[in-house]
Amino acid sequence: MKDGGELLPTRAAVALFGSLRGVRNLLPRPILDVQFLGYGSGDALPETRWIDRLVSEVNIVETWQQLLAKYLFFMPKSFRDIDPATLERRDAPAGFRVFREAAMNLLIHQDYGDHSRKAVIQFFTDGVRFWNPGDSFGDEARLLEPGEKEVRNPAIAMAMRRIAMCEQAGTGLRMMQREWQALGHAAPTHVNDRARKSFETFLPEPRLAAAGALAPDTGQVAGHVTGQVAGQVLSLIRGLEGEMSRGELQAALGLVHRDHFTTAYLHPALEQGLVELTIPDKPRSSKQRYRLTEQGRALKRANE
Repeated sequence: MKDGGELLPTRAAVALFGSLRGVRNLLPRPILDVQFLGYGSGDALPETRWIDRLVSEVNIVETWQQLLAKYLFFMPKSFRDIDPATLERRDAPAGFRVFREAAMNLLIHQDYGDHSRKAVIQFFTDGVRFWNPGDSFGDEARLLEPGEKEVRNPAIAMAMRRIAMCEQAGTGLRMMQREWQALGHAAPTHVNDRARKSFETFLPEPRLAAAGALAPDTGQVAGHVTGQVAGQVLSLIRGLEGEMSRGELQAALGLVHRDHFTTAYLHPALEQGLVELTIPDKPRSSKQRYRLTEQGRALKRANE
């Protein structure tokens, strides 16, 4: 953009690539608030509001990098194969393409003129909610139809599409529906609320109660544990070697808060039958240790 013969960055350029100071001058609120929650989307609000959280005030590209790091930490990653060109492991979490598209929709299409509300991603135990300040300009009945649609931030959308960070115009929501259902989940839901000027997407996942169970009479894991809490359970499974005390386990995972570790990691693993006590009749014994059950060992092998 030219101002008196001087080239200046556009607002879209600042939002995409600007410095922290530049972004804050443009937008006096976070770009994205990511919350990892240990309860279901329909459950009563517990005392622990969130297990982990990321509030990003940097530009869009750096926000995506921060979000991706958190996502890869929490989500189970199943090894697929080796890329023959780069020799890198290909182990992106199942449904990554769908998650990326939903996240990009938040970063591309939110109303950056709204300085009082921020985009929010909430990882519940039964799905992921993406809430955006700013409704869709298009007709709700045509959201899944192919073709170009009017967008709020065309320069940002064009930039992200040119670097292949999102699907081509008019194809993203259809791809999300197709691929999410192919993974065995219910179809994503979308709510375009014109009255409140917001857009919401929800990616439903099965409850975790049966996620780590063994398939009947096979001795094989029925499926990879999915969901936000399952990612923490899987971290515990990977870190548990032999028999370990609570303190040793907590230290191995690099966790400081005992209540957080117990609520988000240890109790779910015990409840799902993946970990067991070495002294089951004395759960509070100072000599208590924890070890993997057969199911836990099978799950660990399946996710190595």
